[in-house]
Amino acid sequence: SRWREGGVGMAAAAPEPDDRGDRRQRTAALLNAYYGIDAAESKQQQQQQQQQQQPPTSCDTVAGNVLDSQDFDAQGHFDTVIGCASVAEVLVHANAIDADVRDLDGDMQMVVHENYSKFIRSMDVQRQMRESLEGLEPDLRSIGSGFTRIAEHQRNVEGATASRASKVADLLTQQKLCKKLQVLFDLPTTLQRCLERGAYSRAVQAYSCCAGTLREHKHIDSLRVVLQDAEQQMGRIRSALELRLGSEKLSGEEAVQSAVTLLDVGCNAAFVAERFLEGRAEASRSCLHACFDDETQAGAIAKPEVSDPAAPEAACKVESPSTTLASAALHDACDRIATKWVPGLHQTATGFLQIAADHESVDEKLLLAFTTLEVQELRSHLTHLIKVKCPPAETLVSSISTVSKSLQLLPAAGQFLGSFLGNIVRAATAAVRSNAVDLMARELIQLHTRCISGSFRLTEGLSEELTRTESALAGQAEVAVNACRGLAALTAGDVEASQYLATGIQDLLASIAFAFARITWDCIGREPLHDVAPSLPACGGNIVSATALAKVEWNDDFGLACVWLGRRWDERISHRARSTAAAPSGGDGRGPPVEVSAEAVAKHAQASQQATEALLAHCTIVCGQRLAHRFCNALAASDMGAGALDTEPEGPSPVVEEVIREASVFDTQLARILNDSRKPRSGNHRRGTFSFQKSAMELDLERMMARKLQAFAPVPLTRGGAVASVLRIGFKAFYEYARERTFDKRSLWQLQLDAALLAELARDFVDTEDASGLAGLLAEAVASGANRCTQGGVLALLTAEAAEQRCEAWRKNIRLD
Repeated sequence: SRWREGGVGMAAAAPEPDDRGDRRQRTAALLNAYYGIDAAESKQQQQQQQQQQQPPTSCDTVAGNVLDSQDFDAQGHFDTVIGCASVAEVLVHANAIDADVRDLDGDMQMVVHENYSKFIRSMDVQRQMRESLEGLEPDLRSIGSGFTRIAEHQRNVEGATASRASKVADLLTQQKLCKKLQVLFDLPTTLQRCLERGAYSRAVQAYSCCAGTLREHKHIDSLRVVLQDAEQQMGRIRSALELRLGSEKLSGEEAVQSAVTLLDVGCNAAFVAERFLEGRAEASRSCLHACFDDETQAGAIAKPEVSDPAAPEAACKVESPSTTLASAALHDACDRIATKWVPGLHQTATGFLQIAADHESVDEKLLLAFTTLEVQELRSHLTHLIKVKCPPAETLVSSISTVSKSLQLLPAAGQFLGSFLGNIVRAATAAVRSNAVDLMARELIQLHTRCISGSFRLTEGLSEELTRTESALAGQAEVAVNACRGLAALTAGDVEASQYLATGIQDLLASIAFAFARITWDCIGREPLHDVAPSLPACGGNIVSATALAKVEWNDDFGLACVWLGRRWDERISHRARSTAAAPSGGDGRGPPVEVSAEAVAKHAQASQQATEALLAHCTIVCGQRLAHRFCNALAASDMGAGALDTEPEGPSPVVEEVIREASVFDTQLARILNDSRKPRSGNHRRGTFSFQKSAMELDLERMMARKLQAFAPVPLTRGGAVASVLRIGFKAFYEYARERTFDKRSLWQLQLDAALLAELARDFVDTEDASGLAGLLAEAVASGANRCTQGGVLALLTAEAAEQRCEAWRKNIRLD
């Protein structure tokens, strides 16, 4: 308390404040102004009373809770700190307040200095503005006097012209009327200029603007003449528009504009719509022809003509179209169609709908008929291109898909799109079918070339070559079927197009199955049998291959090779193609499987079987005719002269060894082709030469049966039956040639011994029944020669024992290798 009393006393007895005290008072005043102490004295007293009732707190707590508040009471705070704090705490608190006050004073000085600088600059700006305004004062006064003079002159002008304003207005009105009349009188000339320039829209617009006024005042002679001239010009414009509307050189926008102009001049809407579609049809065809350029449109791939039937090598060198060129041709054509032709068609449809709007006389079915005809024209071009180029299935699918997507933008596309895709698929399958059969024909032509060279005759090379050819044919068939199944991407979701594709695949399988039969009948130059001819489709479209195959030189090895292929055609080639078509798609986009009925499979096998039999029969005929020619030459050279009439033959005629050797070669070839080897005969199978010991009735019966024996009887697919057919043709010719000659005793003996030796050797190649028939033919030839012998007739023949001994001796010298 002593220190408190002393402190209060010191404060009360303090001397007058010095400069520092004045500064503190100024600072306190600033603080009071900042905190609003003077405005809240009553509130401070209440807070002081509340603080006295509360328990004492530390200086820091009071400073933290009161000193920073907006309603801070400095006197109350001082009393509180002095009353509750120690001397050390009061000193610390005083020092802290002094530091804060110094900081606040520095901040205030900085703010005052900055504001003072701004104030000085603003004063400078104001002074400069005042000086500038004082300099502008003469100019402002000059402007004010100018505006005054302007207003005065305006009042003078208005006063001078006020009396003539109504006259000027009347004259302006009359000028406008005169200009309108000038436009009316110049209307025919304006229409003529528009007609010469082709500005038909402007002409119609001018006529529409003036025609109403002219008709309204046509009782005036001059205006009636103008109206007549204008209508005459509009008639010419209408004719020009009708002619222009049908032009193919007109763009789509110009055609629509011309049609609308015709409607504006009062033409019949139905006539305008029909004329519009006629012109657009011509333009569409021109654009379509441009899409298929000369190289694509001409399309026909150069195929050399095979004029020499004996030169199949020329046909073998004809190569199929390049896959790359075919793909590029189709892709470019379809791209041009999708980007040029289809947008033009869509523009035509839009223009027609614009013409038909608000015109009930226009039949909207005309648009569907127009679009259908144009799509049919497109289909014809595409089918021709596909037929000529035969592009790969992948390129075909992608290109036609591009065209199909663009066609979907046309009105009522669903009514013709399915038929379009179906016909494209049908053309594609037909092209694949034609190309596949053509490649098969080419493969057979190559086989013929190798057979002509004779590089693998009667060797193992023949079997290897036939196996390679068969594998190539089966591969071509499988590739063709897969190509057709790959077209399923075009028909997805379209029932009509899918049916076309299934039918096309079935036709392909039939063409592959009947390809051998058709090629075989063409090769041997014969028509198919009546019961199979309706079943054989027209296979292949390549004229070169078909012509070359039909005109090739006949070769026995080639004929027998085709027999080998024909026996295995249905099993190895047709069956493989059918299996490929019936295989599940497996998610590879090949479409659903296609199966062939059992009845169709039976027809396929029957056609191949009959064609193979016909081919083997042709082989036997060719070989038998060669034997007949040898017999003819041998009989013609059998005259030995008068000095050798009683001389017995020293050996068989050369023709015997030639005939038997050729029969042996043919037998060996057939054994390899038909896999029917000849079984060796035992030594006791011979029954004598001709059995002349028989009765006359038995001999007459055998000769009668021999005479009735058919030389060109059907040939079975067996080695023995084919060799028997060859020998039967040759021996029948031998018999017929013998009937045309007369013999002396020696030539009769030669005939008898040759016939006996032939009959004996033929038994090694044929069975017993065929051997008996062949022996009967030879016996009839000997009997016919004996009846025409000029030296004893039948009595001039050698005895059976003598003839058998001679033949047995000669037989040992016959060499067949």
